[in-house]
Amino acid sequence: MMKYFFELYESLPRQGPGDNKSTKKAFQILKNIPSTPKILDIGCGRGMQTIELAKLSNGIVTALDNHQPFLDMISKDAKKEGLENRIICKNQSMLEMTFNEESFDIIWSEGALYFFGFEKGLDKLYSLLKKEGFLVFSEAVLFKEDIPDEVWDLWKDEYPDIGNIDRNLNLIKDNNFKLIDHFTLPKSSWFTYFYDPMKKEIKMLKEKYKDNIEALEIFNVSEHEIGMYDKYSDYFGYEFFIMKK
Repeated sequence: MMKYFFELYESLPRQGPGDNKSTKKAFQILKNIPSTPKILDIGCGRGMQTIELAKLSNGIVTALDNHQPFLDMISKDAKKEGLENRIICKNQSMLEMTFNEESFDIIWSEGALYFFGFEKGLDKLYSLLKKEGFLVFSEAVLFKEDIPDEVWDLWKDEYPDIGNIDRNLNLIKDNNFKLIDHFTLPKSSWFTYFYDPMKKEIKMLKEKYKDNIEALEIFNVSEHEIGMYDKYSDYFGYEFFIMKK
């Protein structure tokens, strides 16, 4: 089943909501960073933001993912952009990282921290940051208190640890980070590089696998998620959180 999932997701410019404009906005909030920072991009996917971080920072970016085809795409893009000496691809699960403590000036993650859970992620990444290092990530959040049952049904399977922005801000404070800023990703971040190309790819793949029940189930689930965001985008979205150790 994962074969069809990856066939879909490998075709997309991004593997979750986001765009270079939002990456740049979050990065430019950081102050007094080293001239050539060491950056860890966790759950990088095919690395649109990895390339952007290398350009913005003049630093060394370690792109971490456990799906090798994504890392191969990053290596190819890095070479095309002349960044091959500043991007290190590492095939490793974020749940099994082997980096030394205080290894990075900046730890970045766009839409992938949920694999830890919000509070566990804060705790795990704290030790990997240098003194006064920065943690920056985008995270699925709830915008309202009165959440429709259909939305709860979606998130209890996808990410049961999802919370509202205020809860997350309190957890950041309770886990020894200083919040610098946060902002909501625009709705366009869900569509331009993620859902719009996904819709086109699903249409082609459904024709390709029209007699394959297992493949069609994967594509139907993705279409359902798109429909849920179309219907309930006022209730949930993604928030960038920028903080300092």
